[in-house]
Amino acid sequence: MKKILVLGGTNFFGKKAVQLLLDKGYDVTLATRGNKANPFEGKAAHILLDASEPEHAGWQRVKAENWDAVFDNICYDASDAHIRIDKFGKQLEHYYFTSSLAVYDGAKDGFVEADFDPTAYHIDPEKQVDYGEGKRQAEQVLFTKAPFKVTAFRFPIVLDEDDYTKRLHLYVEKALNNDTIQFNNPEAKINFVKGSSAANAIVWVIENQQTGSLNISSRDSISRQTFIEWLQEMTGQTVKVDYTQETITGSPFNTRENWYLISDKIEAAGFGLDELESWLKPLIRTLATEMKASQ
Repeated sequence: MKKILVLGGTNFFGKKAVQLLLDKGYDVTLATRGNKANPFEGKAAHILLDASEPEHAGWQRVKAENWDAVFDNICYDASDAHIRIDKFGKQLEHYYFTSSLAVYDGAKDGFVEADFDPTAYHIDPEKQVDYGEGKRQAEQVLFTKAPFKVTAFRFPIVLDEDDYTKRLHLYVEKALNNDTIQFNNPEAKINFVKGSSAANAIVWVIENQQTGSLNISSRDSISRQTFIEWLQEMTGQTVKVDYTQETITGSPFNTRENWYLISDKIEAAGFGLDELESWLKPLIRTLATEMKASQ
């Protein structure tokens, strides 16, 4: 039985991954700040830990154990990455962490893993660290300095019924309320990954000990115009949409250029990807039905 430490793991797809690991018989320990109750009480052990604080007392409990693998859903920047290297050191076999599509820069018809090489990336200490830059820096530190094996999960926007960010919920609500949706470019393509598929991929990669950076998304992508068409079909509403060149706020799926992953690498390794239409349209319908029922 593998002994796995999960940093985070009490929310959304991290929680789904923990449940899958438990279902498969893994010995799982959660390390969290304790802001939420352990949803796996009696099934997974819990360590109280602020992982961004190197002097936090919880690290003593973490270091007292030998872990076969660590899955980290809360490593956000270079500072976090340096703390992980210091605390886990050579005693850890394999470290897996959540990265992002946001590591990629520029306009391209789909990003592949080679479009961002963390080992060749130079960290500019003067650069403002937003979410994408934080993930780039975390990858750079881990892939160039860690004494253990490293795997980075590069996800696009993750969607599901229990998505706490409610980004898809926002568009469904706008459609039902006859509010206008704004996008800059109707032809710009995007893709997503379902929360349950993200969890399945995490567990599959851990079980198959894949290393390096891995894009994990739907197999295909769709234009913003196609998204609007699916939104209309699944909500039964005529959606008002404004395609504008003005700066847009409050439209989380908006980008001026293509913004999607090509995940051929993990599929070639044996993990099956989903087609967007197979789950995104039913998800929109489910959310619309729930919202109508609550009105």
